[in-house]
Amino acid sequence: MTEMPEVLTQTSPDASPGAGDMLSDLLESMHVTGMVLFRAEFREPWSVTSADSGQLAAMLALGSSRVIPFHIIGSGGCMLELPEHEPVWLDSGDAVLLPYGGAHRLGGRDDTAPVHIGQLLPQLPWVGMPVVEHGGGGASTSVVCGFIRCDELLFHPVLRHLPQVLHIHPDATPADHWLAATIRHTATEASKPQPGWRSMLPRLTELMFVEILRKHMQGLSADEVGWFAAYNDAVVGPALKLLHAAPLEDWSLESLARGAGVSRTVLSERFRHFLDQPPMQYLGHWRLQLAAKHLKSCELPIKIIADHARYESEAAFSRAFKRRFGLPPGDWRRKQAQG
Repeated sequence: MTEMPEVLTQTSPDASPGAGDMLSDLLESMHVTGMVLFRAEFREPWSVTSADSGQLAAMLALGSSRVIPFHIIGSGGCMLELPEHEPVWLDSGDAVLLPYGGAHRLGGRDDTAPVHIGQLLPQLPWVGMPVVEHGGGGASTSVVCGFIRCDELLFHPVLRHLPQVLHIHPDATPADHWLAATIRHTATEASKPQPGWRSMLPRLTELMFVEILRKHMQGLSADEVGWFAAYNDAVVGPALKLLHAAPLEDWSLESLARGAGVSRTVLSERFRHFLDQPPMQYLGHWRLQLAAKHLKSCELPIKIIADHARYESEAAFSRAFKRRFGLPPGDWRRKQAQG
């Protein structure tokens, strides 16, 4: 008998609603990896622009068009500007993520004509981490620039309600001590690389990313919508945890509502409010996400993956997969293998 990899197995359907780790499920299926790209030393007056995530990925030959840029301010301060968004001042110790990778501008306090960051970087391939120096002779600002990379097709629609800018000022509350320490450690490691830095920095940035998402979830107001708000909801949250703990259980709307302790009508209304889709559609999409992960990461026959994703036939699975990801499973797998 062919055994299925862990991601398409499940815990007991009687697992408590708190048993699932949905954020980890999402991040693992997106194949999240972090990278520090370069360190910059800017002196007043200075101003630089950066391309959007697609152009950045192409320029660096990253093999993925979904790139989430981030900046860490090691010292000094600067202004972040994006189209149709209020400017954001970044202080020493701050971190900022741009979930949708929009083109943006960083600059000091003094006005000056911007220079595209691509003009300041050395030509590829790079030996070690580049250090960009730019500006005049005034006050200095140190910035660590990098990105979080994940599969474009697996960048879940449930994450579409993230803000355009995630700005973290981690010393705002005592609870942020760990995040502040991680940001400082990343900035220090980038400015003074120690043996093992190529292994250390990606892990630090991934930890930072997860902690920032946690902080975002915890800070949402009651009138927010989207997956992170749904996680916090007293009705949808427990239902989501049940689905993620046992994605291959033979769920029905009635059994899921019973597990969440509400009526079918209430559960459906709350799902549509937060996620703009009914519970069973969410479950179907999540099963396809899990199947897609294994099409990319293992060589199991498509029929086996279709069976474990609870499809009646390989043909039915192929139709559903193509609707979701734009390609039949076999073509999608070959495309992923080609990078």
